[in-house]
Order: sequence, then structure tokens, then C-alpha cells
Amino acid sequence: MARRVQVDIKTLRYVLYARKSTEDENRQVRSIDDQIKECRKLAYELGLNVVDVIRETKSAKKPGQRPLFFGMIQDIVAEKYDAVLCWHPDRLSRNMLESGQIIQLLDEDVLKDIRFHSHQFSNDANGKMLLGMLFVFSKQYSDDLSDKVSRGVGGNFSEGRSSGSPKWGYERDEITGYYEPNQYFDPVREAWMMRYRGETCETIKNYLVKKGYHRVTKSKKRRVIKPSVHTVGKMLEDPFYYGLLQQAGQTVWLPDICNFKPMITEEVYNQVQAISRGHTRDVSPQKRKTFYPLRGMVSCAICNSPKYMATGKSKSHTGQHNLYYRCDSPHCTRSPKSLRARNVFGSINDLLDHIELTNEAYARYSAFIDGKTDQKIIEIKQKIESLRGARKHIASDVEKRSLEIVEYDKKSPIYIANEKQINKNAHELQLLDTDITKLEEKIVSPSRIKLKKSEFLNLIKTASDKMKAGSAVEKDALCRILFLNLRVDNEKIVEYLWNEPFASLVKVTELATGGDERT
Repeated sequence: MARRVQVDIKTLRYVLYARKSTEDENRQVRSIDDQIKECRKLAYELGLNVVDVIRETKSAKKPGQRPLFFGMIQDIVAEKYDAVLCWHPDRLSRNMLESGQIIQLLDEDVLKDIRFHSHQFSNDANGKMLLGMLFVFSKQYSDDLSDKVSRGVGGNFSEGRSSGSPKWGYERDEITGYYEPNQYFDPVREAWMMRYRGETCETIKNYLVKKGYHRVTKSKKRRVIKPSVHTVGKMLEDPFYYGLLQQAGQTVWLPDICNFKPMITEEVYNQVQAISRGHTRDVSPQKRKTFYPLRGMVSCAICNSPKYMATGKSKSHTGQHNLYYRCDSPHCTRSPKSLRARNVFGSINDLLDHIELTNEAYARYSAFIDGKTDQKIIEIKQKIESLRGARKHIASDVEKRSLEIVEYDKKSPIYIANEKQINKNAHELQLLDTDITKLEEKIVSPSRIKLKKSEFLNLIKTASDKMKAGSAVEKDALCRILFLNLRVDNEKIVEYLWNEPFASLVKVTELATGGDERT
């Protein structure tokens, strides 16, 4: 075996990799800024040439979860970097797949050196053995911490103590850990009753904001979070408020465990679910609005205004109506002020035509979805409970009407009207049963949440076909699944802000958007 040639570390191009995620304990792991500061100090002392700095905020517990790490490995293989500078081995990896990948790069002499602030590494057989052991210890620590957290969460939940999101109108007692009403209990209860009476989520949101409802996050950068239409809708689906606590696919009836004060009754909850389902007509007035695709999604890249571009339609001299997006910022130098919608959709079509998803991309997608499965099951459980509430309300209405019409003649207008409503209700019950069954199947087999490989690889082609042939409503819905925001110049889209999991896929897949641009 050829003897390894000694490398002058001062001639190598080092990439500084710093990572800290929410799984880390603040007292044990330094902040990203501290890691970078300490590593730069080491680089100065050793005379290392640091050509790039990477900041990662993703967990290293599972492989395929860190797009910046993956990009760094690709750049090392492409000889953009020769070596890595890092604070500690557990910042690089806490799983055996990526740990093995790093050691393999060292074995193949693709990765020339690794320097740690808190650990001395030598690029030889003994050094790689010790590095491998440190990676194993990092994985063991991560797994052990996860087991302890799971046991703690499971034990607390069985005793009626939830570790989930804060519940509106309640706070956890610092001693018992049980939910107790807080100063917003009455306004939130009134919000439920407003929905019970048929008010819209928009009206309820405005009411809560007027009452001063808000919560403050516990993070270092404390943020004040106020209600939105979306968060109000999610709150009104949660059976917790009548006493049924759900978490991680489990349920606990709180009144049997502690002195829990429900905000509403189960009957009120069921009626609210029926209203949300659309069974009971929402009595609030609705203004009919013209539908414009991509409203609230397109922003101006010329002036970088924080406001979205206005959407409207114009009439040409030939009598044809054209959809456009216009920047109304007074400081914008855009000329002309508006951009045709056909140019925007043309850019999207060009983008989708050039995307090709690979087996490697599917592996990353699969890992991403697996990490989200537990949370998805919780959401499905809550949705099932919401549908069951709606079903219970409709079934009660059917029973009540069936008993009442017995007293009337079959030709009576009252009998005919009630019979018509009973038949309508019966059809609605069938639809609800179908929806509930489909959701329950996803819980029995969580893999159904994830796209099959063939479905995934054809995903973008299907999206491209639908984007070209679909209606304005279908195009709008598809864009909102793919993208969070679109930034445009005078002629086309110049930047796409993707939704997950597509954002993660874009970082590992070369996606040409036409010309020399990249997404």
C-alpha cells in the first residue's frame, strides 16, 4: 500500500461548517456565531485558508435532512473545497450514513483534512478510527436523548399534560402542568359561540384582535403572535376545548384525569364542525369577488417593495381582456408599471419543462416525509375528530326530522320539505363516512401519506401538463402548492420561493429555468 503523502494544510481550501438545531441543548452546544468565532481563531493560529462559511440550522440525527451539508459534500467532490473546519465532530454528523460518507471521502483522499476546535484529528488509520468512534458517540447521545424525551412526553400525555402547541384561552399550571383558564378564556369561548351562531372566521379574528388576544413566543427573539383567519380555523377544529386532548395519535379524556374546565360542550363542537363542513349555511353576508389567479403571490423585484403587486384586468383595443400584475409602489422605477399574467405563467411553464426529478431526489423527499409523518398523523387524527363531530350533528338532525314527519301527511308541504332534507343529509353522511374511512386508512398505513416513487418521478411532468391545460382556478391552486412567492422583473419571473418539500428538492437538483438563470 502506498504511503500517504504529507499535505501542507496551509495550501488547502477550507470550508467552515457550523450547525445548531432545535434538538440541541443551549448549555451544551455553542451558538452558530460562537462556533464560527472559535473556528476562525483556530484558522488564524494554524494559518488555514478559509474560503467559505456554511451556517446550517437543521438536525443531523437523520440522513438527508440537511440541504447545506449535502451541498457542501457535493462541492468537496467537485474539488471546490479541499478540507473542512468545524467546531466538534457532532456538528458534522449524528447519523451513521453521513458519518460513513465523510470517512469514505477521507479514505479516497477527496477530503484532504478535517480540523476541529474541540478535537485533534489526524488523517491516518488511527485518526479515522477515533473520528468514527466520536461519530458513534454522537449518534448514541442523540438516540438516548430522543428516547428520554419520548418517554417523558408519553408519560406526561397519559396524565393529561400536553407538550403540544399552547391552547387558546388556557395556560399550563407551573406546578401541576395541567391546563387552567387564563385571562382570554371568555373571549375565546365567545369566539366559539360566534362560530356556533354562523359568524365567519374573518369576523371572529377581528373580534379576538379587538379584545387584545395574543401570545408571546418563548424564544430569545420574543415575538407577539396575533390571531389570523387560518389560526382561528385551526383552533375551531380542535376537540380539546370540550375535553378531548389529542397528541401523537393518542387521545385522553381530560375530565377523567384532572379538574379540567371545558370551554364548550361536545354539542357545540359538533355544530361548529358541521358549519365548517358547509352543511349549515353561514349566515354572514358574503361579497362576490372576481377571481384573479396568483393574487397575493407576485412581488416586484425592481423595487423590492414588501407589498404584493396588485392584480387586475384590462381591455385591449380589440376587446380582449388581459390579466396583469402591477406594482403600485411610488418609488418603483418599473417601466411599464404592469406585467402581463401570460408572461408570468410562461416563466412557470419553462421552469417545469426543465425540471427532472431523480432517484436521488426521491430518496431525499422520502427522508423528508418520514420526518414529518408523526406530525401528519396528529393532523389527520384531528381532522377525523372534526368530521365525526359534523357527522354526529347531521345524524342527530336526521333522527329528529324522521320522528317529526311521522305526524304529517306524506303530501303535506312540511313532510315533503323534511323528507328532502333527510335525503340530503343521508347523502352528506355517506360522503363523511367515505372521508373518515380514507383518513383512517392513512393512519393504519402511514406510508399512504407519502408519494410512491413512480408518482414522485412523474410529479413535475403532471404539474407541467396541468399548468398548460388547466383552468385559471386549477393553475392558481397548483402554484400555491408549489410556491410561496414569485418575484418578477419587467418580463418574467426572476426568483421562485418554493414551498416544502419542493424547497429542499430544489437545493439538491439542478433546475434550469431557461437561459443562464437558476432557481
